[in-house]
Amino acid sequence: MNMNMENIEKDSLVLVLNDFTEQYKEMAKQFNDLRNTISLLEAKTADFEKKLENLQVTFPAMDTATIQTIVSQGMRDVKKMVAEQPRNILQSKRYLFFPEHNAREYYSVVLRWILYIIIASYCYLLLKHMMDHWLV
Repeated sequence: MNMNMENIEKDSLVLVLNDFTEQYKEMAKQFNDLRNTISLLEAKTADFEKKLENLQVTFPAMDTATIQTIVSQGMRDVKKMVAEQPRNILQSKRYLFFPEHNAREYYSVVLRWILYIIIASYCYLLLKHMMDHWLV
């Protein structure tokens, strides 16, 4: 029985090794194919890069004279239309003591400063009166 078991193990080991060698051969073939494909792609890329380096693009000369004449003619027409428009010239002289816009803010600021001046002058006169009476 021992001998029979060894024979079975030997046969299965041979089968496994044969299977591994076949897989290794297939993988080696795929690896070689992949290496050949990569080298082919590298060669194509190098050729493409050489073509790009040697590529020279020439642009056709543009004739802008017609565009310039059209634009200058349009500018002349615009200037002529602006010059021909009637102009109303109104001269008015006004003296504004109070503003036309934002009058509320103006009044609050002006009245506040007037109040400050009145208070300051009253304090000044009061202090002057007190100093005159104390020093006498």
